[in-house]
Amino acid sequence: MKRNVIALTVAAIAIVGPARAGTRDDVLAGIDRCASLADDRAWLNCLYGAAQPMRRQLGLPPAPASQTQLVPATPPFSVARVQPNAPATQQTHGGFLSFLLGGDPIISRMPLKDYFFDSHGLFTVTLANGQVWQQTSGDQIAHWRGPASRYVVSLSRGATGSVNLVVADEDVLYRVKRLH
Repeated sequence: MKRNVIALTVAAIAIVGPARAGTRDDVLAGIDRCASLADDRAWLNCLYGAAQPMRRQLGLPPAPASQTQLVPATPPFSVARVQPNAPATQQTHGGFLSFLLGGDPIISRMPLKDYFFDSHGLFTVTLANGQVWQQTSGDQIAHWRGPASRYVVSLSRGATGSVNLVVADEDVLYRVKRLH
């Protein structure tokens, strides 16, 4: 399924008309980086966000930030790909460029053990491995209603040391910080 969507996306970009090879290369590189996302909905939205350089070149309206923010930054080294149905994993990477650009996966497909919202509507989650992460202020408000075990999250490094949390089957990227 994913390969068909990639093929269709690439074909659609090719049909749009002549373009600088550099822009097409940028789009294809972004699509390749989207492969690190385990959640299918986030992955598809990432593909749409990866097409932003071509949209800009053609004078089309920009893709929503919720899509463009899902495209991992260009990593200095290859990022480990996560299979959609793979068990939860914890990964660590490092280096100065990783700190500046982000994109490295931290945790993939980890169920929540618990969550709650503070008086401002910001969440704090406890992962199945016991780690506790808190949403940063000024971010989008989550509207979760079900039991914690229903939610599966992936975390990746953002730019300049920030951390992004994506919930499976949602197309929203939340900024979080680790409490413990």
